[in-house]
Amino acid sequence: MNLKELEALAILTATPLLGSIRIRLLINRFGSAADAIKATLNEVAELPGFGPKILQTWGHWHKNSAWKADIDLAQENDVQLIAYTSPNYPKRLLELPDHPILLYVKGELKACDQHSIAVVGTRQAGIYGMEMAEKISQDLAGLGFTVVSGLARGIDTAAHRGALRKGRTLAVIGSGLNDIYPQENLALSQTIVQEGALISEFPMATPPDRQNFPQRNRIVSGLTLGTLLIEAPLKSGAMLTMERALDQGKKLFALPGRADNENFRGNHHLIKQGQALLIECAGDIAELFSDLFNICGSARPKLQKKLARPALEKEEESLLNQLPSEELSFDEILQIAKVPVMKLNVLLMSLILKQAIKEFPGKSYKKVVLE
Repeated sequence: MNLKELEALAILTATPLLGSIRIRLLINRFGSAADAIKATLNEVAELPGFGPKILQTWGHWHKNSAWKADIDLAQENDVQLIAYTSPNYPKRLLELPDHPILLYVKGELKACDQHSIAVVGTRQAGIYGMEMAEKISQDLAGLGFTVVSGLARGIDTAAHRGALRKGRTLAVIGSGLNDIYPQENLALSQTIVQEGALISEFPMATPPDRQNFPQRNRIVSGLTLGTLLIEAPLKSGAMLTMERALDQGKKLFALPGRADNENFRGNHHLIKQGQALLIECAGDIAELFSDLFNICGSARPKLQKKLARPALEKEEESLLNQLPSEELSFDEILQIAKVPVMKLNVLLMSLILKQAIKEFPGKSYKKVVLE
């Protein structure tokens, strides 16, 4: 597609109140985006759904150069503009009635991204949810799936990090690619570009406005074979993504949690309603898609059966053996270990470095159980 047509698509997507359905209607009527933007007010007024509010701004694009600045900004940042008519446009998204007209992509989309699973959940995730999001995403990536999520705090962040350890991940964001949100994930987004891609349907400088995220969710689920809910209350953005996935006819999966934990009410609701399949590991999902693999590389690897860690000193091993499997505060470990505070700090730091325990915010710790 030449730049002229891309320019026209950028103009149409920047026009107020024009969604993807109306834009496609214009293109179908006039033959191309370039011809559509030349249409007269009377010609546009004849189309269904084009009321006074749209008509009063029609044709004003030549007075506003924001669309040109957007294209220039994309080029400066090595961002591709991929139109829905391009062979590089993700085929699964074309199945959506409201698929994006333009995608802004930084990184590389590959054929194997057709075999992807969305991993979603709450921003206010607990330790269990974060651990499982990271572990399952790592294993899914190791099995050849591309993990798709939304780069948000909490479960999304853990999912991307886990996937990057073994393979590919795509991050679909609710802002322009020149305004990464949240800022704390800027470094993570740069890593994702090397092993996957950042994707947005919003112009480059679009801020992370609240209304963008529900719109973003349809792309997260739409790109994939199915969507996995790690942890979410009944009313949450993650549950909205699950609803969109259900509407799209995707497979739904949910991880079970504690029955008395409000953060898992969404999971349990979907499981009880028979809308989501209960899963405990990546292998449960992979079994349903065993006939797929592997476009990106060689034969599909097996799940890692055993974790390896550096050898432990005698005192480190003794402390590790005393710890239960659940997370503990520093003070609780101090009572168990019965060693001086400074000594315990040294032991804990060494065990963290050797990946024998994990540290979480608030100075709580959990033993890594070998499989």
